[in-house]
Amino acid sequence: MPLHKFKTSDNAGKIQEILIEGDNQADATRRVQVRGLIPIEYMGQSDSSSEGPSLSWTFRRRFDVADFTDRLVPLLQAEIPLEKALAIVEDTGDNREEREVISGLRRGLHEGRKFSQLIRDRNRIFPKMYSSIVEAGEEAGALPQVLGQLRDYLSMTKEMKAFLISSSIYPLFVVAVCVGVVSVLLGVVVPKFSRVIQSTGRTPSDATQFLLDLSELMRGYWWGGCILLILLAVLIQQAGKDGRVREAWDGIVLKLPLLSRIVILSNIGRQVRTMSILMKSGVHLLDTVSISAKVLQNSKIQQSIAGLAAELRRGERLSSALGRSQYIPPLVIRMLAVGEETGATDEMLARVADRYDSELRHIIKRALSWFEPLVIIFLGGMVGTIVLLLFLAVLDIQSSF
Repeated sequence: MPLHKFKTSDNAGKIQEILIEGDNQADATRRVQVRGLIPIEYMGQSDSSSEGPSLSWTFRRRFDVADFTDRLVPLLQAEIPLEKALAIVEDTGDNREEREVISGLRRGLHEGRKFSQLIRDRNRIFPKMYSSIVEAGEEAGALPQVLGQLRDYLSMTKEMKAFLISSSIYPLFVVAVCVGVVSVLLGVVVPKFSRVIQSTGRTPSDATQFLLDLSELMRGYWWGGCILLILLAVLIQQAGKDGRVREAWDGIVLKLPLLSRIVILSNIGRQVRTMSILMKSGVHLLDTVSISAKVLQNSKIQQSIAGLAAELRRGERLSSALGRSQYIPPLVIRMLAVGEETGATDEMLARVADRYDSELRHIIKRALSWFEPLVIIFLGGMVGTIVLLLFLAVLDIQSSF
């Protein structure tokens, strides 16, 4: 919604200028009056807008939800009022986009709107579970406590992403170096040998001729390879938006030995972590199941628990209903059943999530430790083959004299 600027007066006669959100001038005027102010003069729309489509997309990229929550929680736990805590976080914001998002939240609070609704209106910035947890905290009067649990979850998620990125740097560097070496050999070294071979007038062997043809192809049509890679990336992106293609791919992934384990651990670990946080925050079980299902990225796993809410409405236990999914590991079912018996379901789910996070890190680290030497061996073999063919070509030239 756009921002509207008013000159207003309060009951004490104090004149001030304010910015307020509104679909139009009439809506903005009504919001001013709701705040107990008297609009004296309408000064037009502000140059800055609150959450337009393109600006929201920018916020989604630049607004760090985990960092925002981490800075907000200690202030709330120190019993500082929410609006004042947001003002402090806004003043210490790192960039303009972040400050504008927080400023929009503060304006909404001034208008008498609930914090959870303001979060829900900004679903391009905040994850869906965020608004549900905030709403549960507001209803229970324990917003600092539930936001503290949410902060821990967001921090762990951010930590896992950082681990994946840092673990992938070295393998990608090795691949880049090896590809660069192969490109230099085919694009620079081999053409020079080609001219030498042609000057002798001898017909190169089949293997040497294949190498020369490959070099000529790369030098003449390297731009075609770039276009092909771009088209392939676009095709993969579009295929990911097609439900049928994505479903087929998700099914294939779950049949691959190592990759299936990684996908199941990451998806189920994220789901049970979300369920644990929501249960601790006092969110209703049906809402917990509905929200946690949305964090699943694999469509096959998501479909396997599609009827979970209906089964719970019929009075079935959560552990029994989840047990019907072929993708939910037995450990989750057993731990969940123990939690239902002892009344500590959220704690059991948190323990399962911790174990899965640890196992996922271990598997990824082990997979990358195997990937690095395999890449080196494969690309080193390519380089060695090229060098060997060049050496044989040199011997062939020498034998001609």
